[in-house]
Amino acid sequence: MKKKKKIDRIVAGVLLYWILFVLVGWISWFATGGVPDTLVQVGLGGGAVELVATAAIEILTNNRKEEKGEEDE
Repeated sequence: MKKKKKIDRIVAGVLLYWILFVLVGWISWFATGGVPDTLVQVGLGGGAVELVATAAIEILTNNRKEEKGEEDE
């Protein structure tokens, strides 16, 4: 079995966080009847920023490897 790269583990962690966050949001909405607008905006928005930063790092790393002529692992 091939070991996952660190960047893959970060993306998987953010996706797991989003799934758990949505489940907890639904449970709290059903329990209280209130919509947690700010919580959803900040919680899901923070994960989106993390994924954009991860994508930028991956793209820049691949571009640097191509410039040096290295093979992708």
